[in-house]
This record gives sequence, C-alpha cells and structure tokens, in this order.
Amino acid sequence: MSKPKAPNYHRQRFLLVLLELLGGHLSKIDFQKLLFLSQQATECPHYDFVPYHYGCYSFLAQSDIELLESRGWLQTIDNEIQLMGKPAAFMTRDELARVSYFARKHKDHRGIELVRYVYEHYPYYAIHSKMAKDILDSHYYQAVIRAGEKLKSDMQELFTIGYEGLSFEKYINQLIFHDVHLLCDVRNNPLSRKFGFSKGMLSHLLPKFGIEYIHIPDLGIISENRNNLETKSDYMQLFKSYRNTLPQKKESLERLIGLFDQHKRVALTCFEKQYDSCHRHCVSEYLENMRDIKTIHL
Repeated sequence: MSKPKAPNYHRQRFLLVLLELLGGHLSKIDFQKLLFLSQQATECPHYDFVPYHYGCYSFLAQSDIELLESRGWLQTIDNEIQLMGKPAAFMTRDELARVSYFARKHKDHRGIELVRYVYEHYPYYAIHSKMAKDILDSHYYQAVIRAGEKLKSDMQELFTIGYEGLSFEKYINQLIFHDVHLLCDVRNNPLSRKFGFSKGMLSHLLPKFGIEYIHIPDLGIISENRNNLETKSDYMQLFKSYRNTLPQKKESLERLIGLFDQHKRVALTCFEKQYDSCHRHCVSEYLENMRDIKTIHL
C-alpha cells in the first residue's frame, strides 16, 4: 500500500507526531486528555477545548481524526486510535524536542489516573463531566462544583457574539463563561464553511452544554444585500435600510422578546467579529428600547 499523503494542516501533523511519541495508540479519552495537556505544556495552540461529558474535548481534533483515518494515517478500532504511518519528519527539530519531552513526562499517564489528573488541575473542564463525582475526592470535586457555580448568574442579560476569528470551542466557552441559556441565530442562511458554525452542528451540540439554539431567518440579511461592502458609509447605509425593514419583522421581533423574557440570558449570533459591522446590533438596539436593557457585545 502506498504511503498516505502528508496532511494539509500543521495541527494535523502535530496530532500524528504526538500520537507516535505517545506509543502509537491511545484510547479516545486518553487521546483527548493528552492532546489537551500537550497544548498547555508545549505552547502549541493548535486546538481549543470545551468542558464535555468526560472533561476537556476538542470537536475539531475529533474531526481531524476522522479525516486522517479516511486518508490512511489512522485506524480506529473499538475505542482505540492507532497510528498507521511514520510522521516524525513533519516537525522541526525544536518542536519535536518539546513534544518528545512532553511524551516522556506523561508516558505513564493513562486511564482514570489521567482523567483525574486533568480534573484536579483544570476543574473548569470537568463541570459537565459524567464521572467527576466518582473519581475525585471531596476536595477536588468541590473545586469542580465551585468552577461551575462561578459561571452562573441570576441577572437577565442580552449578549451578541460573532464567530469570526474564533474556533468552535472558544465560541462555546464564551457562551458558557457568560451563562448564556439561549443562542439566537440571526443569519438569513445559517451555513458556514468554518468548522462547527452551521445550523446543524450548533442545534445538535449546544443543548449538550445546556444552551438552547434557535434560528430566526426573518431577522437576517440576504447575501445579495451584503455584496460590495467596503467603506464605513456602505455599512451605515446597509444598517439604515435594515432598520427600515424592522416594522415588517414585528412577528419575529415579538417572538424574540418572548424568548428573552423566558430564557433571561440570550445571545444573538452572526458572523462578524465587530458587532457594529453586523446587523445583530440593530436587533439588540430594538430589544434595548423595548426592555430598557444594555447589551453586552462579546
């Protein structure tokens, strides 16, 4: 069989080399935990993580695993990921030295002991864990409880957030940090070439973090109206036109107000990083006027 083609992205090459230096095979849980620790130790921020069912988890890393498996670099058997090639040449000498040091340091960290180590040192990532209570002693489990409680708020607040420049995991963490209960997608067409930000994945995964998802396409702007936006004046004209359409969107806006009253902590989302370059600030201004609140733009 011919040698698989080198992965396109450096993060995928890093993943393969790390797996090789850790023995060439790992359980899926061990892989996620050791990859997480490697990002903390080697200053190679290829992946971000969220607090998931068994602690720190990267959806992007899992997606890369599946891609690399389809290309012949990896094989997943039951719950174990196995390396099928020799990727060490993918790294510079300095980076290889750092990752080798990390692999030696953690060569014996596997299974429950590894999970416990991560939970004890990074309690935030255990706040949604299904096993934290069973594997941690009282002191460390209370640290996990406190980490979760610190994020809770009784205040009714409105947020806006754009995913431009954010990884899927950083985006979810922002919602968790601000105790968002409902994410309202105000894109006209909720599709994205960027990993994680299409309606299907958001609606499937956000409830697993206690965050509901709803799409209100009527509050979006059709793509054709966003063409040829170059100057600040172009954006101002677009948003002026959009505000003029808001009376026609009364039903959707009243629905949004009802959702805000029900869920108390709601975030409006679209693509642009800067809220004032996105129509979501027009929607938030409408809610501010109706509910006498101040929007927090994340």
